[in-house]
Amino acid sequence: MTQKTKTKTMEVPVAIADRVQALIDGYEAKAKFDAELREKVNNFLAMDGLSCEMAVYSLPQKELLDTLRYVYELSGTNSKFVKSIITLHRDNPKKVLSDAQRASAKSMLFNLINDPSVVSAMKEQG
Repeated sequence: MTQKTKTKTMEVPVAIADRVQALIDGYEAKAKFDAELREKVNNFLAMDGLSCEMAVYSLPQKELLDTLRYVYELSGTNSKFVKSIITLHRDNPKKVLSDAQRASAKSMLFNLINDPSVVSAMKEQG
């Protein structure tokens, strides 16, 4: 004896449906953004040391900080400087970094890109 299961559909309030769609859209946007950053970091890893350093040092501030955040998260390191500069940028994205902050961020990014933990994390991600 088999029983047929009836499927019932539910009407979802518009506010909940909109919120769920916003979450889905946000997730898809983050996945696309991370894929772009992964490609950028892979391109850096494919370069020789001097070319990579020149490419990192020519990044505009927003790209520099986005890439630094991505590589920092991959590396698993714990740097107060990177945390503070990423937080500063998140709280006030239009604020221009000082020359010293910018130079330090570029140096940190270049060093992290060449860190073995980042290289292996990038290989794991495919």
